[in-house]
Amino acid sequence: MQAVRTVYRYLAAFVVLGVLAQIAAAGYGAFYSAGRLDVEGDQHKTINDDTFQDGFDFHSGFGYLVILATILLFLLALAARVGKPRIWWNLALPLLGIVQVILAWAGTDSPFVGSLHAVNAVVLLGLAGFLAREAWWGTREPPAAATQAA
Repeated sequence: MQAVRTVYRYLAAFVVLGVLAQIAAAGYGAFYSAGRLDVEGDQHKTINDDTFQDGFDFHSGFGYLVILATILLFLLALAARVGKPRIWWNLALPLLGIVQVILAWAGTDSPFVGSLHAVNAVVLLGLAGFLAREAWWGTREPPAAATQAA
């Protein structure tokens, strides 16, 4: 049981780092694309879909890996028996990841929906951070001797 909790703890930290990497990769993609639109005199350059996608390739691919990690984290939470409240929070994480993909797909047709993709990323980061904090330093049972002495 302790080994499963240790793996859970490290994967929770990886998910936080993965979401941070995703946010950074989205910023890279945006500025990569913007850099291809430099103004030359009075003329603006245009970019095609391939150039735009080049900036977001890592973000797109790694995002699916992060979602898979959240699913695995949920399964590890079940195996580690982290408690009912944390099980529900661990279930919410991959569900938010699935919503994230849907928002990304729909965001190509609607900039407003695309903006919700960014907001959901912040929510994902907050929840992942909460779960990692709980996994590393969260509520722990006090030693039996300390409970009896008090």
